[in-house]
Amino acid sequence: MMKKSAVLFLLIFATLSSILFTSCGPGQNTASGTQESQASPTAQPVPDSPKASDTQAASKTPEGSAAIPDTNESAVSNWGVADAPKSGSGGNTESTNTYSQILVDREDLFFAIGEVRADDTLGYGWKVYIENRTAKNLMFSFEKVAVNDVMCDPYWAEVVAAGKKGNCEITWMRDALKERRIDEVSKVDFTLNVYNDDDYMEAPLMHDPFTVYPTADSPSATSGDAKTPPASASPQQPGPGQTAGGSFPARQSAETDQVLINNEDCLIVVTGFDPDNSWGYAVRLYLCNRTDRDLIFSVENSSVNEIMCEPYWAEIVTAGKSAISTILWDKAALNENKIEEVKEISLPMRVCSDNNVEDLYVDETFTLKP
Repeated sequence: MMKKSAVLFLLIFATLSSILFTSCGPGQNTASGTQESQASPTAQPVPDSPKASDTQAASKTPEGSAAIPDTNESAVSNWGVADAPKSGSGGNTESTNTYSQILVDREDLFFAIGEVRADDTLGYGWKVYIENRTAKNLMFSFEKVAVNDVMCDPYWAEVVAAGKKGNCEITWMRDALKERRIDEVSKVDFTLNVYNDDDYMEAPLMHDPFTVYPTADSPSATSGDAKTPPASASPQQPGPGQTAGGSFPARQSAETDQVLINNEDCLIVVTGFDPDNSWGYAVRLYLCNRTDRDLIFSVENSSVNEIMCEPYWAEIVTAGKSAISTILWDKAALNENKIEEVKEISLPMRVCSDNNVEDLYVDETFTLKP
């Protein structure tokens, strides 16, 4: 009887010992064991992730350097690297240029061209990356835009909210470039305008001119007032269809041209009439600004068939640039005045300085007989 009790006692003792040894052993992943491992003095703390403000501060580079801020929000991932030409639907080919340029890098603003594209469908475009580093909603826009020294506005504007970033595209339409006989964009002049989108009366944060040369073998972008007197200011006066001292794109004169003004300050040529324009009646013009100032060309108190009928037309041509422009009389205005056929147009033409409307270069009235 005592032997049986002793054997039973030994079995119970062995079982309890085995259970206790297993639960307390070093290989068991218990809650207490996990906590002790995390609190181990040999564990290294994980560094905090960089803040957006630290990233922006690190992105400060000298103006003109080709470095994009290190931000995941940027779509310009291949900064300064061109994609291979790719084919779109319908056989359209899109080419991408290697050009990239930081134009503005300040505490409050960042503006960069990240990619240059040209395709058969839309035309020519820039992919731009913008940062609004202020506490205000900002409007970014281009003014006084010239491509290869011919006025050509992409009509671009973009609002970037306070403290936000933006990726967008600026596009010059293919038809507009074709009309100006621009096959390759080698130079773009523009004024970058940045202002408070919630208070237009507030002084702009930026209203500066830039010149960009977006081809592989061209110089870097330049900023500042580049309005130097053009070569056309020489005493020799160019003919109606000629360039002025080589500063204007070549244009072949036509027998149908009507030269209204041709002097040392400007050239105004009527190049044709378009009675079948989808918007109304159009008069097409070629303009040259031969001065060192930005000029406004405009028409006031115009009449059609001796009936007062305003086209509300004005064109800004920057210093040393040319423009192809259209004066348009709206269909509704012609119908209201019961004008079915345009036989005579009285055209009071004014040309004045962009900074002072009283500084007149032209103030004459011309009579056109289409």
